[in-house]
Amino acid sequence: MNCSEIKEYLLDHILEELDPELQIQINEHLAVCGQCRTEAAATERLVDGFAASARFEPVPDVYRDIAGRIGKKQPSRAKLFGIPRSFVFALGAFMLGIIVTRSVDTIVRNRTEPSGIEVRQELPRKVPFSDTVEFYSVPAKHLARI
Repeated sequence: MNCSEIKEYLLDHILEELDPELQIQINEHLAVCGQCRTEAAATERLVDGFAASARFEPVPDVYRDIAGRIGKKQPSRAKLFGIPRSFVFALGAFMLGIIVTRSVDTIVRNRTEPSGIEVRQELPRKVPFSDTVEFYSVPAKHLARI
């Protein structure tokens, strides 16, 4: 095995999670290669440090505090008229926004001068021109028969 393959399997080797044949090959390489041996030793010290930290036992008061917090009820949220207070305030803010917007629109419309646009409606002509197309409307009850 070469050094790059050893680095790939080094953590599994330290945790002894490899096949026996692969373990033997890695041990043979570590006996010959000093660089891989020092890297394996550093990794082993790191793993041992983590294993030692797993044995930490917290103070018994911690478990009692956690058990006490689990059993407590959450404080109930304030309600107005049986509806959550935050929803009532959001609805009030929305309505206030509508009132302010409508008020501003009314003020702006009253300040503008009439536009002078005139709309006229012409009566239909009796005699169509040759380039005019006439449209006829059909009552809805007769549409299925067409």
